[in-house]
Amino acid sequence: MSIRLEILPHQGDALDTIKSVLYDTKISYNTNLYENPTINTKDPQIEKNIKNIWNQSYELTGLPKIPQIMRKTYKDDNPLGIDIKMETGTGKTYVYTRLMYELHNLGFFKFIILVPSTPIKEGTRNFIESDYSKSHFKDLFPDLNLDLNVLDPQKNKKGRKMVPTAISNFARGSRLENNKINTLLTTSSMLMSKATMAKDDYDQTLLGEFTQPYEALRNTKPIVIIDEPHRFKRENVAYKTIIEELDPQIIFRFGATFPDLPKNQGKDYNNLVYNLGAARAFNEGLVKGVAHQTIENINEDDGKIKFTSWEGRGSKKILTFRDEKTSKAQKLKINDDLGIISPSFSGITIDKIGKTDDENISSGVTLSNGMILTPKDIIYSSVYSETYQDMMIQQAIKNHFIIEWQNFNRNEKIKTLSLFFIDSIYSFRAEDSKPGSLRLKFEKYLLIDLDKIIDKLVNKKTKTKREEEYLSYLYATKNNIEYASGGYFAEDNSTKDEDIKEEVEEILRDKQKLLSFKNDDGSWNIRRFIFSKWTLKEGWDNPNVFQIVKLRSSGSETSKLQEVGRGLRLPVDEYGNRISDEQFYLTYLIDFSEVDFAKNLVNEINDAEGSNLNVRELILDVAEKRNINPDELAMKLMKDGYIDTDKNIYLENIDKFYSEYPEFNQGIKPGIIIDSTSKKEVVNIRKDRFQMIKLLWETINHKYYLKLEDTPDEELIKVIEDIFSNDEDSIFETNRVNVWESRTRNNPVGEVVLDKGITDSYEIYESIPYNEFLKRINKNTGLPLPIIHQGIVNFSRKDTLPKNFLNNKVADNFINKFKDWYIHAYNSHYSYERLNIDRKETALTDVNGQVKDYIIQGNLGIYKDESLKTPESFLYDTVIFDSPKEKQTIVSSGDSNLSDAVIAFGKIPRQSIQVPLYFGGTTSPDFMYLLKDGDDYRLGLIIETKDVDKDEDLRGVEKHKISAAKKFFETMKADGINVDFKKQFKRDQVYTMIEGLFKDNI
Repeated sequence: MSIRLEILPHQGDALDTIKSVLYDTKISYNTNLYENPTINTKDPQIEKNIKNIWNQSYELTGLPKIPQIMRKTYKDDNPLGIDIKMETGTGKTYVYTRLMYELHNLGFFKFIILVPSTPIKEGTRNFIESDYSKSHFKDLFPDLNLDLNVLDPQKNKKGRKMVPTAISNFARGSRLENNKINTLLTTSSMLMSKATMAKDDYDQTLLGEFTQPYEALRNTKPIVIIDEPHRFKRENVAYKTIIEELDPQIIFRFGATFPDLPKNQGKDYNNLVYNLGAARAFNEGLVKGVAHQTIENINEDDGKIKFTSWEGRGSKKILTFRDEKTSKAQKLKINDDLGIISPSFSGITIDKIGKTDDENISSGVTLSNGMILTPKDIIYSSVYSETYQDMMIQQAIKNHFIIEWQNFNRNEKIKTLSLFFIDSIYSFRAEDSKPGSLRLKFEKYLLIDLDKIIDKLVNKKTKTKREEEYLSYLYATKNNIEYASGGYFAEDNSTKDEDIKEEVEEILRDKQKLLSFKNDDGSWNIRRFIFSKWTLKEGWDNPNVFQIVKLRSSGSETSKLQEVGRGLRLPVDEYGNRISDEQFYLTYLIDFSEVDFAKNLVNEINDAEGSNLNVRELILDVAEKRNINPDELAMKLMKDGYIDTDKNIYLENIDKFYSEYPEFNQGIKPGIIIDSTSKKEVVNIRKDRFQMIKLLWETINHKYYLKLEDTPDEELIKVIEDIFSNDEDSIFETNRVNVWESRTRNNPVGEVVLDKGITDSYEIYESIPYNEFLKRINKNTGLPLPIIHQGIVNFSRKDTLPKNFLNNKVADNFINKFKDWYIHAYNSHYSYERLNIDRKETALTDVNGQVKDYIIQGNLGIYKDESLKTPESFLYDTVIFDSPKEKQTIVSSGDSNLSDAVIAFGKIPRQSIQVPLYFGGTTSPDFMYLLKDGDDYRLGLIIETKDVDKDEDLRGVEKHKISAAKKFFETMKADGINVDFKKQFKRDQVYTMIEGLFKDNI
């Protein structure tokens, strides 16, 4: 199995936004072959571009505005700072890797990626060097190669002192190698290593004159990419080293979290141009939702102690703990046993005081079981009891098999992984490399559950083909149970045991193998339970982790988002395809001491988004959308008990408030983060109603392919000529190289100062061969090479081609102009044709074509209103909706005046009916109706609901989507299927639409 990378819409939006910062800026190409082109970072056009991004409207771009509080520019740094906020699991590593390829089009070819730790460095290295990543970028950029140089810690060697190979290779990369991107990847600690970077006594020079790595890197005029910017605070040595020693032209910071500013001034953003925060990522289904699960405390007499304070210096600090049952305080020091405070904690000792192994906790108390405490933390003895640990293991195994069967019983199977965090390597792998006590216990309980499931399947009278296949998978697991689990721990890095090395290699680096159901020899790959000592908390993730089990508490308060981050990425199926059209959940099983995890996670997400419980700033926008006076809206909200006079939301009514007025909910939507005490966020499918609408559902699920009409070669050649001939919006641009002159002079107080200025400039282009110019256009437009060539020849016969027009910039300008023409010209030059594919598994039916019992709410809509009576003809047992207009449509469809006309209707699950679009991507309508007029006439109705007043309010791309959907269902009708498609705006009432439909069809 090979993972198939594809650029997702939000990743494309990020790249387009970043590139637009540099739109229409002048770039100077220098005579030095080893350095990047020079961009004037103080160019007013850059500031103008950033402000355009900040002020762009949703109607034009579809991207939410950057909130005012996040619009900050740090002007004290010389480099241009550009920030990109992307939540964990949404593909920031992909975006910044792709960005290097895109910026190469502007001539930039030297990039330094800085990460805060070795695990993150390894994760980045593994992605860039993976076969699937190389293949993906080779398809997109066939003539480009990314040469990754990784700076690792240096070993002391005898003999000549040589500059680290990674640095020398990077520095020597030349612009003459115009098909190569030179990238240096390193950690902050290596960047700050004076022994490696600041030495100038190497027996080797770089670029003919430099013997110090800092100097050599600085003179390449690099572009720096920072991953995890919250670990590179401006006041820290690492960031200062970047500014002072590397002096980059641009610093791109990619991260889910940014540093805090002092004195509660918010986050340290610097020209934030793309904001994909946690709430948006969860709400738009770009990551899995989270189902938090805990097991109740089984011991009412549970021991409970609190670390209240410490005093003194370093490791000699005296710690004060308090027994919360007796209120008795006790002072302890390093190596003391917590059993001194309470016998229930016997055996747990104070292992270390001061610096911790957790990057997020700079100073704390490390216990012998791996837990890290800071003052005010509380720990419970029951959490460490064997009985409680056993219950958590049993629950985890039970959860796993429930999720595994759901993912296995699909047309394209998904391999399910569970990740366990434990307190010690030796509980999993003993010192002699034999299984530890925890691993043996896990295998015992795993075997018990395997036997139960196998017996149930064996005794089933008739089994489906998929059940037979799953039975084989389970038998293979039972017969080789020790291989079902695997572990990675920091101590494994020095092991010589070949079996452990293979295990670690599969977990850490061979992501494709871990995701595969089969080994190379065709046997089942049964490894799916991964154990680690919190070592995998960063730098590692796997899209098919569906459960995280925290058998060891993280102790001190840490980021809840970081804790679940290892399992948030959307899954891939058995063929490596990313599945982005369904709502998936990550089960997070933790002990009872973190019972408020779900609430805390929601609060963390909403706090990060700047969400609050005051609606003062939102009332004007919501009133405008609802076409109501703002004062009247505020009065109504107060009268209904939703807000007080200061516009604060009453917490006791918040769910009802957000259900009735979803526009006010700026944070994470309900049903995405759930806990074990919540009602299961599913919606039951009414099977009697489904039987009525079944034929319509099966019909609209037929597969169609998009067929573009042939355009005569002469027309395409004419389009190419016109693009080259357009003087008003020319694709030809002039780049200049500047001649700088520096002079010394005495200032009025007698000091010698240096004046620097431009004395001359020359036009210059970095030409590419004609065949590469043509291939670049061909790759991005699909235009045949002879057609492109003929268009250029025809233009050259009428006009003179500019000198040195063969360059990437001109090619890219042409590509953009052609795409604009294509979207408008082909709006009516395509059609749909049906494929003869029998499709049984759909969003509402299983792999055998049987209707499901329920559907996850997130696949239907964000909101539910259980206070409303569900219309009898509605397909589901609860009213689910995404907007006030959808809610109104559902309620109105159940009106008694429509009872004779509407046999059954339902909201179409998200992205389930994927209408292919001629300009790329798909669209899916919102509602389906089975209607009747009189006794015999039956008609299917498909509705696309838009919460705007009129057609003119739609963005251009939305208009094209509706036009495509209309043509799609017109094709179905022409094929003999009695179905109509209608668009619905705010003012369109469903009763009037249905009434008019019958008149039109009779």
